[in-house]
Amino acid sequence: MDLAQHVARHSSATPEQYALIGRHIDRLVTVEARISPTSRNVIVNLHEAACAAQGGGPLSMLAARQILEHLGPGKTVFITTGAGDPRFLPAGETDGPPGVAALALAIHAATGAVPLLFTEAPFVDNLAATTLAVGLGIREPRHALDTGYTTAVLPLAYDETAEQQAAHYLDTYKPALVISIEKIGPNSRGIAHTSTGTPTAGDRARAECLFDEAARRGIPSLGIGDNGNEIGFGLIPDAVAKYKPNGERLCTRVKTDVLVPANTSNWGAYAVEAALAVLTGKPEIMHSAETERRMIEACVDAHGADGSTGRHILQVDGMPAEMSCAVVTMLGIIVRNGLLSGFKRAF
Repeated sequence: MDLAQHVARHSSATPEQYALIGRHIDRLVTVEARISPTSRNVIVNLHEAACAAQGGGPLSMLAARQILEHLGPGKTVFITTGAGDPRFLPAGETDGPPGVAALALAIHAATGAVPLLFTEAPFVDNLAATTLAVGLGIREPRHALDTGYTTAVLPLAYDETAEQQAAHYLDTYKPALVISIEKIGPNSRGIAHTSTGTPTAGDRARAECLFDEAARRGIPSLGIGDNGNEIGFGLIPDAVAKYKPNGERLCTRVKTDVLVPANTSNWGAYAVEAALAVLTGKPEIMHSAETERRMIEACVDAHGADGSTGRHILQVDGMPAEMSCAVVTMLGIIVRNGLLSGFKRAF
């Protein structure tokens, strides 16, 4: 069954409805509410540039269609995240793990594909705890491959073994798609930077090796990020240099086939989740605000920190958990009401 047949079978919406719902999803997740001055008036411009570079349509829908085209039962998808610092974010941050967990669950529910998750070795416990909170079980990879609604969390190397490790992971698990959510990538000089333009710590996991090797093998890729230093933004380096402070220095060289910028990377993942729910006609695959709060709490309990303040509090990029919960609620309503047909006002 090809993508068009899959969508026609599971949803009665028209292409025009898909486009309209996708625009609403994109608009919501690109509302800027960041605490940092270096993140203001940035994401809207990066989103517009990414739209122009990718044909002009809603990017959430573009990513969801990519997922449905390449994934299905018996397929594997790699999803990676990880932004941190030994001093301020020693177990990673609250942006990234919830997005990975929610999208991994949605992909499995929508396609039957097996998600395998990758991050820095010190962040594995954080990502695992967050993933359990969304309702995905944690198993050894050999068990996750044939057990529904489970996944595995695997470490990524930061040293000279990273390229060999990436090839090994690809050889062993044969992903049909690789996805990055809030994962910092290096610039053209091989130096990775934080969102403020500071070089990252030396133990940053080299996830770019997964994407470089996937590109060599013709495996498609999806990047989701919020500042221009994350894997995927190599697709629009001129826009990052123009609109992001220190953008020319911090923009990653690593491009992906599809790029989704959002106010936070979590929100970008939720946008793709919502688009998957629309295209499959399954609003129920969207996670709830209650689950969103549970994920953030689990992430912080596992020593994840707010990426803007470095504090172990219920915030994501300087925004309280209630903000993320509200966005999830609004996305769910956009999906549900957008798919509703036949409604007539009684008066």
